[in-house]
Amino acid sequence: MNEGFIHSVEISTIAHATDDLEKVQRALNHILPDSLLSRQIFDRRHMEGHHGNPIVTFEAKLTKSHDVADFTEHFLQQLAKNDRLKVERDLDLHSDEDGNLFIRLNKQRAYLGAMELGDEDPIRVRLKFNKLKGEAKTLMRQILEME
Repeated sequence: MNEGFIHSVEISTIAHATDDLEKVQRALNHILPDSLLSRQIFDRRHMEGHHGNPIVTFEAKLTKSHDVADFTEHFLQQLAKNDRLKVERDLDLHSDEDGNLFIRLNKQRAYLGAMELGDEDPIRVRLKFNKLKGEAKTLMRQILEME
């Protein structure tokens, strides 16, 4: 893994009133490397949804270089090559001018242990690229193309 390319990682999802919070946590745990599983990295916030229904947000931010590197390596190894190529092909839809790469995962598939792209009720992953290491989109392509 190219050390230092990624400055930070944010992972988040929403649990609706009908969701089992432990199953949501299990889905999130399936996308984490073993090095992060022993720690409680997700903050849970209880909120009220648009129609007054209870929702819980799960959010984690990784900023320590070894946590970022461990997560990124694990994440990219588990994400299917087809999905990485799809993100790369549509890079303008998955990135912004600030050096962020946005990837949405299917939460139901994550619960089953598979990392696949998905927009409906997703787990959102934001990789913040370090602009000091080069042009962000070039770095994103390099990371997505790694075997």
